[in-house]
Amino acid sequence: MLNIIKSKLNTTYKKKGLNDSSIAIYNRDVIPAVRNWKSSIYAYNKNAINLIPIKSKYVMKLIKAYFNLYNLQLESLLRKNRLRRRFRKISTNRIFISDGEFKHTNDKVNITLYVYNKQKLNYLLKLKKRYLTLFKKAKFARKLKLIKNVGLNILCKHKQKSILLSNLLPKYNTQVNTAQNIYYTRFIKKSFKRLKFYMYYKQMLYINKAKFENTYLQGLINLVRNIFNKNVEFNIINLKYFYFNSKIFTQPLELKLKKKRNVLRYLKVLIRKAKIKNVKLAEKSKKFFNFNIFNSDNFLQQDNTKSKYLKKIILSNLKYKRVSGVRLEAAGRLTRRFSASRSQRRTKYKGNLENVYSSFKGYPTPVLRGNDKANLQYTVINSTSRVGAFGVKGWISST
Repeated sequence: MLNIIKSKLNTTYKKKGLNDSSIAIYNRDVIPAVRNWKSSIYAYNKNAINLIPIKSKYVMKLIKAYFNLYNLQLESLLRKNRLRRRFRKISTNRIFISDGEFKHTNDKVNITLYVYNKQKLNYLLKLKKRYLTLFKKAKFARKLKLIKNVGLNILCKHKQKSILLSNLLPKYNTQVNTAQNIYYTRFIKKSFKRLKFYMYYKQMLYINKAKFENTYLQGLINLVRNIFNKNVEFNIINLKYFYFNSKIFTQPLELKLKKKRNVLRYLKVLIRKAKIKNVKLAEKSKKFFNFNIFNSDNFLQQDNTKSKYLKKIILSNLKYKRVSGVRLEAAGRLTRRFSASRSQRRTKYKGNLENVYSSFKGYPTPVLRGNDKANLQYTVINSTSRVGAFGVKGWISST
């Protein structure tokens, strides 16, 4: 009996060397500590770490308040109806911000923020629809010429009248000038009525742009520096699409559910906007980076386009760069007001949330803290309204 067991062990459970061709060893995807814990720190004194979670919460509140600043007077001028503060606070016309990733060193804090500037896109779209197409038309150029000619005629006539009045009534020169100015302002308002709103939109765009400039960010940096007692450096990354970050992806749904309870409609709209393409699964190399590409003749021949060629190589070796699936879930008191019904749960998804390389190809993947997968971004937002409390969950998978 023992001889049979020994023979089986020798045949089946024989140790194989790493140089054996039958064994395939693949590099694991290395994930930074910031992605795992949202903050990375090394300190000699353990007591210094205790207050960091609370400090980071206060800092994120400050940053969100800074980017949510708005000019109520300007925005009310762009609307026919009265703009209420309550509805302005929960409007989706804003700069969406993800959770900050904090990297602490002895004397500095690096804060990386993912930003989706929807406010800027909205104003640019309105300008394009209403004004930029109008400026290109020949009719608009004719109107401008007409206004110019009429304005010059008015100026000539008023100049003659002002000379006569100043000779007859020299004491009332100031009153004559004020009357003329009132007339000019009325004429300008009537002639450039539509262009007035164009200037308002340009002002709003300037305010939006100023939030990202160093002159205005310096005040925020000083406040954050006082909290952490360190130097602060911001890394702001502008996202092209809002579904590239799970936090930004779930925020519009939360804000819309505070206004109205059309859950399925909002879920369908947000999921429809997420563009997911079919991705061809490429085989991963055993090496961490394929350096043989640089020694090839193709690379040496390309003198002018070396930088472009390098970008292609680096981008091809990056992991989790394409969105493969999206899911949204809303649960809680999602019914209408004054209706004593139970809590509801609604979900919508698009694509696939599985890690394709590990499930289909069998490649090894790391696991984040708990049971979080490396390819998934997951966020939970709890919120309240007049009806009751509700929660929103969002998942984004990438390959």
